[in-house]
Amino acid sequence: MKSLIKIVLVLSLFMGFYSCQPDDGTDVIPARPYADVYAEDILKIEEFLDTHYVTIDGNFNTVFTKIPDGGSQIPVSDMQELEFKEVDLHDITYKVYYLKLREGTGENPTRVDSTLVAYKGNTIYKGTVNGNTVYDQSVFEENVNPIWFSLDGVIRGWSAIIPEFKKGSYNSNPDGTISYSDFGVGVVFIPSGLAYFNSIRPGIQAYSNLVFNFKLYNLRRRDHDRDGILSMHEYGPNFDEDAIDTDGDERPDYIDVDDDADGVLTKTERSFTYLDGTETRTGYYPFNGALVDNPSTPYDDTKGIPSCSNDFTTATRLRRHLDPTCRN
Repeated sequence: MKSLIKIVLVLSLFMGFYSCQPDDGTDVIPARPYADVYAEDILKIEEFLDTHYVTIDGNFNTVFTKIPDGGSQIPVSDMQELEFKEVDLHDITYKVYYLKLREGTGENPTRVDSTLVAYKGNTIYKGTVNGNTVYDQSVFEENVNPIWFSLDGVIRGWSAIIPEFKKGSYNSNPDGTISYSDFGVGVVFIPSGLAYFNSIRPGIQAYSNLVFNFKLYNLRRRDHDRDGILSMHEYGPNFDEDAIDTDGDERPDYIDVDDDADGVLTKTERSFTYLDGTETRTGYYPFNGALVDNPSTPYDDTKGIPSCSNDFTTATRLRRHLDPTCRN
């Protein structure tokens, strides 16, 4: 029965996740080798950065313009704000350039969180005009009002770079609107292998390199499998690698309701009982305990999920929901 419950819950989670993916009617052309395409893409992106300058208005909106012959404008490639991150995928180490126009002041999201962003997406592609090489820029989508995106449901180039920025702060206005400040702002240049590659989408050709100007307003920590442990704690220490799968059942822990396959739900394994006056109640250990105990609660808030031997403090302890030999 416990195994059946686990299967039903996991299927429900997968059905819920995939039913939310957009059906955008994309077309796909025969795929070329990723390595061959990336070799072309990185040359195009770096040439674009070498030959264009950017103007930034007071709202951090950006416009890229080709430097004219003899122009004195600073190319994007020489800007102090330009950084890059290496992303390993398809047996390739991709270089993803990005402009950190403002880092932000709040917390960083992770690849399994949701983010509230406004953005403009451009494609850049190489062509010729009157025998001269040019890079045309085409806006394929723009959202000036912030919308929520789950970072595990977007293209890899986006989910790799957004966590390098921080959310801002906000205030509610008397008219019901919300004002955001101190949010992260950037521009990312994404090779096609970390975008839509050989897919054709509205406004996007196959093998298009993408440029996104974005503003990271807010974030929400997610709990995909609803076991009471945030997905950011269950994914593993390195979000640039595959998620941890403790029991090897091809369901990463953050979407697995029984992480160690011992027949006991993870949520149950993080539970404990305590006395509230004369009444016995059920509580749930957080992944990590609070720094300070709350004196108004009848239990110790500094205790996170313990090991099977009730070790609450060792940072490297094997928490009991990951230990198949452990029983409450």
